[in-house]
This record gives sequence, structure tokens and C-alpha cells, in this order.
Amino acid sequence: MLRKLSLSALSLLLALAAAEAMVRLLGAAPEVGAVRRGRFQLSANPRIGYEPVPDLRYQGADLSFYDYQGASNRLGYRDRDHAEAKPPGTFRIVVLGDSVGAGLLVERTEDTFPALLERLLRERGLPAEVINLSVSGYNTLQEVETLKERGLRFQPDLVLLAYVLNDRERVDGAILETLLEQRRQGTTVDPARAAPLLVRSALWRFLRYRAFPPRRQIDAELAQYRELLSGDTVEPSFAELAAVSQQAQVPVLVAVFPRFARFFSRYPFQKEHAGVAELSRRHGFHHLDLLDPYRACKAATAEPLGFDGFHPTAAGHACAARAMADAVAGLIDVSR
Repeated sequence: MLRKLSLSALSLLLALAAAEAMVRLLGAAPEVGAVRRGRFQLSANPRIGYEPVPDLRYQGADLSFYDYQGASNRLGYRDRDHAEAKPPGTFRIVVLGDSVGAGLLVERTEDTFPALLERLLRERGLPAEVINLSVSGYNTLQEVETLKERGLRFQPDLVLLAYVLNDRERVDGAILETLLEQRRQGTTVDPARAAPLLVRSALWRFLRYRAFPPRRQIDAELAQYRELLSGDTVEPSFAELAAVSQQAQVPVLVAVFPRFARFFSRYPFQKEHAGVAELSRRHGFHHLDLLDPYRACKAATAEPLGFDGFHPTAAGHACAARAMADAVAGLIDVSR
């Protein structure tokens, strides 16, 4: 009996080995890799949805799904690398934002407001370090979840939330939908959702994801992404941010970017600014409305401050950074 069992086991192993070799030879198994497009990949956290690709350098002319030329850091953000351990005496600021914080359309990273804010604070003698976790298309829910998952690791002394007036909408340029559709088609297997040992087998990947795809499971997960990342998430996310702020004992500064209008004197979005100010007051956040600083910058220069209605030019980023530096310096003086 033992001999028969041994022969059966050996035959099964040889058959599996032959099947494995055949699947590899034919290239029938899907590839293993994060579902990604350009600088973005599907996140294992459905409350984030998608995240930036780490250590990606791009110099091509087509910026669709790439946003900017150059390299992202080891976490995928448009910033230099930062050690998790905070240097003694350093005042750390974590920036949360969308394409405005990521500097969409701004050619040089050093001309974006997070980099400029750090430089301005250091010029004032404040040992500041600004860590930019902004990602194009993010809404407030994704920004707060990014703080919880990644930002708090850096032990920030201040969280700066860059609020834009379209944050009550889902405006991500179809990044999430593109990644979800790619995953639905089964062209890749996200290793974060697969058994780490079994994914090495081409036969297993073929059976699991081509021959017998888990369609119901995938559809349920796609619905979960859409449920969590659709609609207006601002008010519940502000409440969640307040809870995180209290638990981590880190203050929050909400900086509100205005719509870039031709004439700020006839600005039609005051009601939206007032609504965000009320949310900040309700949750105990520090608040900086950038409308008046932009009015002053507009009067002082003929240089355009915005590429469009939402995205600042390099001059627009510099204007915001100066106002933020004043606000942060005031907060540090008060805390002392």
C-alpha cells in the first residue's frame, strides 16, 4: 500500500510539473504585479483606492497618468526621501492634498508650495521638514486615510491639509476607474491580494485567475471601492481627521485654495470658503484662507497665478507658500 501511495504521489508531482512547464511555455498565466498605469497603482486599501508608484522616473513627453517629469521618492510621492525617525529639534509638517499639492503643471518640484514652505521656514531660522503626501485626484477621504496609513509614521508636529474647492467631488481624471477596469480584465494579478507562495506557480495563476476567475469576489471588491470613493466625503472625513488629530496629539492647519478668477474682486465662491471655515472651527483646526493672500499677490504682479481654475502656477505656489509660512511661524510662536 505504501509503495502504491508513493507511486501515485510521484505520478501526481510529475503531472503537475509537466503542466507547470506547459503553462510557462505557452505564457498562459497572467503576470504578477501591481495593477498600475503611469504613476498610479491600485491600492490594497479600498479607502485609498489608488496610490503613487514608488521610485518611478519618467522623462517622456506624454504626461497622461504621469503628471510630471522626473522621479518620485521611495513611497511614490513628488518629494525627496524622508527618514521615518524624526531628527531631534525638527518641526515636521505632513502635507495632505491632491493635484494642487502635487504641483500638477509645475515643471520643477522645488517650485511647489511644500518645498517652498520648507525653504521659507528654514530661512526664518525654524528647523522645519515638510513631507508631501499629495496625490493627484485624491479627495478628503483618501487624504485622511493616507495620513493614518503613512503620514503618522513620520511623527508630524503639524498636518497641513491643502483644501481645494472641488474636494466635494470625485475628480481624478478616471485614474481609479482605469485601474479597476484593468483589474477586472484580469491582465495582472495584484500580489497584495494573492497567496505569496502560490503566485510563483504559473499553473496556479492560470487556474485561479484565467480558468476559474473569482468573478463574484472581484465584483464585490470593485463595488467596495466605488462605495467608499464616491460622492462628497468632506464632512465625515473632517470628523475622522479630528479624531486622528486628537489621538495622535498633532494639530491640523486647513489651507483653502480659492478658484483662480480673472478678477478676485468679483469672486463668486465666498459661500464655499465660509463652509470650510465653519468645518475647521467645529473640529478645532487652525484655518488659513488663501483668498486674501492671492488677492494681494494678484495686485502686486502681472504674472498669472493659475494655469486654470484650480492649479497654481509656480508664482501661485510661491504666493501660497509665503502665506503658509506666516501661519506656521505664528502657530510655533504660540505653542512656545
